[in-house]
Amino acid sequence: MRKTFQTQPELFVARAELDHPSLHGLDGAEAVLDWDRLEKLMDGIYGAKTGRPSYPLLTLLRSLLLGVWYGLSDAQLGACLARDLLFRRFCHLELSGSIPDPTTLGRFRTKLVEHDLWEILLGEVNRQLENKNIIMTEGRINIIDATPVEAAQSGPGKSKGKDKRSKGQPTKDREAGWHVKADSRGNLKSTYGYSVHTGVDEDGFIHRQTVTAGNVHDSTEHDTLLLGDERALYADAAYSSEKNRRKLRKFGIRDRVQRKGYRGHPISEADIARNAEIAVTRSGGERPFATYKRVYGLARTRFMGLRKNLTFYGLAAMASNIKKAAKFLMLYGLPDPAATG
Repeated sequence: MRKTFQTQPELFVARAELDHPSLHGLDGAEAVLDWDRLEKLMDGIYGAKTGRPSYPLLTLLRSLLLGVWYGLSDAQLGACLARDLLFRRFCHLELSGSIPDPTTLGRFRTKLVEHDLWEILLGEVNRQLENKNIIMTEGRINIIDATPVEAAQSGPGKSKGKDKRSKGQPTKDREAGWHVKADSRGNLKSTYGYSVHTGVDEDGFIHRQTVTAGNVHDSTEHDTLLLGDERALYADAAYSSEKNRRKLRKFGIRDRVQRKGYRGHPISEADIARNAEIAVTRSGGERPFATYKRVYGLARTRFMGLRKNLTFYGLAAMASNIKKAAKFLMLYGLPDPAATG
């Protein structure tokens, strides 16, 4: 069984503390969603009607989002929940009550993995933002891209197809893989880890996301990242193939994928100019990766295994969209549906 998410009267010691400007930093995130709908989607996680009451599901979910926004480990997050009034207010934690410890937070994240909930939750967040006309669906474009992230444990390497192991050495994340890519100077850069693949609109909202081993080519996720109703698809040359072009024609999606040359068939001057034109818009697909790596500190994974990282970066996608929507709300307010059609 679990406790209710309703805030208790003894949450704050004095009204003056509640009105302090520093405690309103997450008001936009609070207001932009109907959080109860997210709670209903998680209802089956702790279905027992008896036993010690668990923390409210929204307290745990909001805690994990705070961990993403502020780049905190579970241990650091637990400490902040204990001492930070902003965190307590957002998570509806009473000053006189207990707080989720790192183990509780980790177990809840594992439940999200077991129930495959990250995509469902992200879909609900986006649906609500679409209904509020913060995410625009009519005439939208889709920008797809991928970025490598280093594995939490890369281990000591391989020898004759087997991992070298000795006492005190880290364990290699066996579900990761080597991502090899040439930089702008033609030098090869290798990263042992995973690839995060996203599909975003022109405003940087994430609509599709998946995670693969680092050695999986970007183009394999082309179909997974398609929305089906986008006006145009923007992507770099890694996604350029006749097969993908046929698919875009089938769905009536304008092809704005950059072209590449092949051996014996160098890229034409016209395609070079076309690529440069596309690059202006296509570069917007890198915004989530900049947020993940520079703001959230997620250039390196925190967990072992594909499913855990799929869920964790799914939470990062939710966190990114909620923060972006909250900023929109605080700057402009909610759009008038009558005015936007």
